[in-house]
Amino acid sequence: MKFDYEVLIIGGGPAGLSAALALGRMSRTALICDDSRPRNAASSHLNNFPTRDGIHPAEWRKLVRKDLEKYNTINYVEASVLSVEKSGSGFEAKLSTGKTFNFKKVILAYGVEDKYLPIPGYKELWGKSIFHCPYCHGFEVRDSKLGLIGNGDTLFYMLPLIHDLASDLIIFTNGKAEFKEEQRDLLNKKKIRFIEEKITGFIHEGEKLKSVTFENGENLERDGLYALPTFPFKLKSKIGEELGCEKDQFGFYKVSERGKTTIDGVYACGDNASGAHSVLLAAASGGMAGAGIVHELLSEKFLE
Repeated sequence: MKFDYEVLIIGGGPAGLSAALALGRMSRTALICDDSRPRNAASSHLNNFPTRDGIHPAEWRKLVRKDLEKYNTINYVEASVLSVEKSGSGFEAKLSTGKTFNFKKVILAYGVEDKYLPIPGYKELWGKSIFHCPYCHGFEVRDSKLGLIGNGDTLFYMLPLIHDLASDLIIFTNGKAEFKEEQRDLLNKKKIRFIEEKITGFIHEGEKLKSVTFENGENLERDGLYALPTFPFKLKSKIGEELGCEKDQFGFYKVSERGKTTIDGVYACGDNASGAHSVLLAAASGGMAGAGIVHELLSEKFLE
C-alpha cells in the first residue's frame, strides 16, 4: 500500500506541533492539519512556559511553526479532518480541502472545547476575567476579590489554590450546594462564604469583570472568577471515537505513557488525553506521542 505520509497529526496546537518536532528530528514524514480553533484563543498570554512566560499564544504557535520549517518531511495545512478510516495497513483521511490522503499512523491532538455557562457575559469574559487554571492566570489576579464557580467534591480540589490567591474569596454554587457536612465545617472554619443563588449575569467594562448578579437581586463585586470544568469533557472532534478509541469517565482518551490509544496505530496527546491542562504539559505530551510513533515506525521498518 502506498502512503502519502507516515503520520497524520490532527491539531496544530502545543501537542500537535511538539509531536511534529519529534517526528521531524527523526526524518519521519507527517502532515499537520489545523482548523485554527485554539483553545486559548481568548487569552492574551500563556504562562508557566520556560523562556516564553507571558507570550501571546498566537505568537508562540508562529514561533514553533517557524522551527518546523527546517524539517522538510513535515508539512502543514490549514484544514479540518472530516473523517479517518482504517484502510489496509494504515488509515485514509478526508480533509475539508476535498483531498484524501493515506497514512501509516494517526496522532489525535485536537484538544477539548470549553463549555460556557449560558449566562450573559460569561463567554465574553472567558480567558480575560473568568478562568479555569490558576497556573495560567493566577499571578495576574493575586491579592484581589475572587470567586470560584463550582459544586461538589471537585470544588475542594481547586479551593486551596484559589483561596491562597485571593484577598477575599466567595464560592458560587449556582444552585443548591452539594457539600458534605465536613466540607461545610471546613468552609465555616476558614470563613469562606458560599452563595447558592443562581447567577444571572456579569457586569463588566470591556474585558474587566466588575460584579456578579443573582436571581435575588444581589450584586457582588469581584475582580475575577474561576470556573470548575464540567465532566465529561467535550473533545473538539469525534474522530477518535469513530476509530474506536476508548475514553475514561472524564472524557479523555485512555493512553499509554507514550500516548498510544486502545486502537493500534492511533495516538492521542494534549488536553484530550489528560486532565492536566497547560501549554507546557500539552507540549510535553505531544513530544512523548511523537517519540512513541517514531519508535513504532522505525521498529516496523527494522523488522521488514
